[in-house]
Amino acid sequence: MSDTSSIILKNRTFTDRMFRRLFWPTLISAIGLALGDVADALFVGIRLGKVGLATMSLVAPVYMVYNVLDVGIAIGASVKFTQALGKGNAKKGSEIFSQMLMTAVSVSVLVGIFGLCAMPLILRLLGAGEEGGELWNYTKEYLQIMFLGAPFTFLYFLLYYCVRCDDDEKLASAGYTIGFLTDVAASAVFIMGFKLDVRGAIYATVLGKAVGVFIFLFHFTRKWSNLRFRFVKPDFKLIIDSLKTGMASSVGYIGQFIALLAVNNILLRIGGESALAQLNVVQNVSYVALAIYTALGDTVQPLSGTFFVEHNKLSIKRVMFLGVVIGVVSGGVIALLFAAFAPSVCELFGLKDEAISAGAFAVRLFCLSVIPAGLNLTWSACFQAIKRERIVFLINQLRTCICFLLFALILSNLELKWFWFTFLGAEVLTIAVWIPVALSKKQESSGKVFTYLLDTNSSDISDLLRKSEAFCEENNASFQQSYCVTICIEEVCQAIIENAFRQKGNEYIQLTLCFEKNKTVVIHIRDNAVSFNPFAMKTGQNYDDEEHLASLGIQIVKTKSKQFFYRRYAGFNTLTVEVE
Repeated sequence: MSDTSSIILKNRTFTDRMFRRLFWPTLISAIGLALGDVADALFVGIRLGKVGLATMSLVAPVYMVYNVLDVGIAIGASVKFTQALGKGNAKKGSEIFSQMLMTAVSVSVLVGIFGLCAMPLILRLLGAGEEGGELWNYTKEYLQIMFLGAPFTFLYFLLYYCVRCDDDEKLASAGYTIGFLTDVAASAVFIMGFKLDVRGAIYATVLGKAVGVFIFLFHFTRKWSNLRFRFVKPDFKLIIDSLKTGMASSVGYIGQFIALLAVNNILLRIGGESALAQLNVVQNVSYVALAIYTALGDTVQPLSGTFFVEHNKLSIKRVMFLGVVIGVVSGGVIALLFAAFAPSVCELFGLKDEAISAGAFAVRLFCLSVIPAGLNLTWSACFQAIKRERIVFLINQLRTCICFLLFALILSNLELKWFWFTFLGAEVLTIAVWIPVALSKKQESSGKVFTYLLDTNSSDISDLLRKSEAFCEENNASFQQSYCVTICIEEVCQAIIENAFRQKGNEYIQLTLCFEKNKTVVIHIRDNAVSFNPFAMKTGQNYDDEEHLASLGIQIVKTKSKQFFYRRYAGFNTLTVEVE
């Protein structure tokens, strides 16, 4: 095996394990969220039949508007928070979280007030039928409670995304899982037991979100947590910058809102409540079928963001390879299962007689779009993390609005059964458009980068120091800067080898050295040792004390560096040292 191949395989020691560490908890969370959404429609369908499912379809566009704001705030905050920690600036990360938390609370209150005040207008816009009618009343009851519970929804997503990115994915997953279990159990009790109908569905949803928020708050009791909230003066530049990143993804929900409004009206015209009921079944199947891609996106996004600030392109490519392969295989299996059991699924949601066969046909056509939809979602998460927001915006607008509406309008002129090809057509056409656009727009190159994988079996760092020094010389570093870089690398790596590794083989230190455009040199170090923070070693002048003597080099690093930062992330020690 060549040296290059060996290095690539050793690098995967970090990338693959980090991927697995984040993926499984996020998968549980994604499935939980999907099942929570499905439970509402399932019990409402059993209790009320077609009119109940039609109500759930009508309120779906409002969720799209919600998601533009709550998911946009949450993703923007988590991406910027991850990038700040990746650069070793925990204080900046905490400030970002504080600003976005206050933004989330403020926006949620405004959304709730507006929704309650503009209720008649919203109901007419949704096409809820005649005022005072059954469909109108059910939709009104649902939305009133939804708007009152807005703060819980906004906090739920913000805390989930940020807690997960602060190396507490298990707690994040627990909050999501227990929240969805609460939602499912409460739906059964409220709808089937207390006969609250659609009100029971939204009561259960709000309750599940509130329970999740309560669980996420336990993260702030962790001593090592980087998330800290404090009241700060609004920094609109920082807020807008975060929203810009988050909205690149969530703004797709605006398109989805427009598309769903149009599709709801189209289906009411050509198929009535029965067609809307079929749409609701398809939507609920999509929640479960695409949950794997939600999990992959939530795994890809923080990892790609971390590797992006480290200028580690090799690891980004590996993360995307894993995401695509897992998505294609698992998505294909899930789609086949839903296609095989489509009639049973439709019957489960309360469809009767001929509506079952029509609904099964719709579900099977939707299943054809699962893999292309998953590819769009996974790549969108990666592009968002590496600051290619325009591509993210393009993907989301194409698949949820432009292409979707195009096919919906064309196919609505045919028989109803052919309308369900809309999902496949929109996803495939989206892929056909964004790939050439992404390839034609090369990303702006970063500063000069040097990478090295140190195998500590030999504990010999002389080759690393020699190549690091040569890299500094190639980039016209000053003598002082070159000296500071090499002393930082030597002392930190030596401290890790002597204090954290057990000399049992397969122990590595991954180093990335980058000259940023502002001429600052940033050193990123990741190792697979036991938890160990070199910067926490005792420092002082008592050189008769063995620990003080061993930490003398770390004391020098602290004095020579502009800033330094340590965190345990995704199962590895991660250090960042910045040298001017």
